[in-house]
Amino acid sequence: MAEIKEMYKKIVKDKFPDSIKIDFGGQVLEYRKKVWSIYDADEQAEVERGIRYGENPDQPAALYELINGNIVLGDVRFFDFETGLVSKI
Repeated sequence: MAEIKEMYKKIVKDKFPDSIKIDFGGQVLEYRKKVWSIYDADEQAEVERGIRYGENPDQPAALYELINGNIVLGDVRFFDFETGLVSKI
């Protein structure tokens, strides 16, 4: 049981790209992977890690923050990288 509890404390490395670009007909959204500096007891050092998938802690996950671009239809802007949501934490 202790081994299972330890799984929930560890943030595993991921293989997701550091950045993503999505092109919607010439309107490009640029995202950067959100990472935090944490202490890794196994490596005995500060490391950069992203998030982990909560219900299956051995599976990697990634959170991306919009750093540039927006979608404009008429006068409506659908995304604004200056006022982020969860990724601004």
